[in-house]
Amino acid sequence: MQEIARDFENARVSQMIYPLMQISDIKHLNVDIAHGGIEQRKIHMLARETLPDIGYKKPICIHTPLICSLRGPGEKMSSSKPETMIAVDEEPLEIRKKIRRAFCPPNAEGNPILEISRYLIFPRVGILKVKRREKFGGDIEFNSYDELESAYLEGKLHALDLKNAVADSLIEILEPVRDEIGGN
Repeated sequence: MQEIARDFENARVSQMIYPLMQISDIKHLNVDIAHGGIEQRKIHMLARETLPDIGYKKPICIHTPLICSLRGPGEKMSSSKPETMIAVDEEPLEIRKKIRRAFCPPNAEGNPILEISRYLIFPRVGILKVKRREKFGGDIEFNSYDELESAYLEGKLHALDLKNAVADSLIEILEPVRDEIGGN
């Protein structure tokens, strides 16, 4: 538990019990695959070590990188703060609003718009299409995250153009989820 608690010297009871509750969830839900952000790795490894000792199967664990809050570094994405995140069933208009308001500095670190491109768009779509008026250089396509990042950091791509393209791609990626949840 010492490895999981963030501040063991001043740990709260909840910091000690919550990881055990997560492991209990894996056990009681009869989970084959535990999926979470990379910050869940220690808890999942504890589950893999302890569950077989009490007669339960060892879960397969898959971890994904964390994406910065839409408000920027220093704030976590949280469903209790809808402006920090995009839900999988978010309506297209709301996705556009949230992406448009998102933090998008002229660097890659702590840039949620670039992170969404890197971890969600390119692995699924493989391309980012930026639609812009001819007077702003016309449409452009990026075939890799590195190509996109370079263009953005070099000032060849405006933040608003990047945001609009990311919103379009996210809307497309999430459409099947919205359809399934909405029952359409």
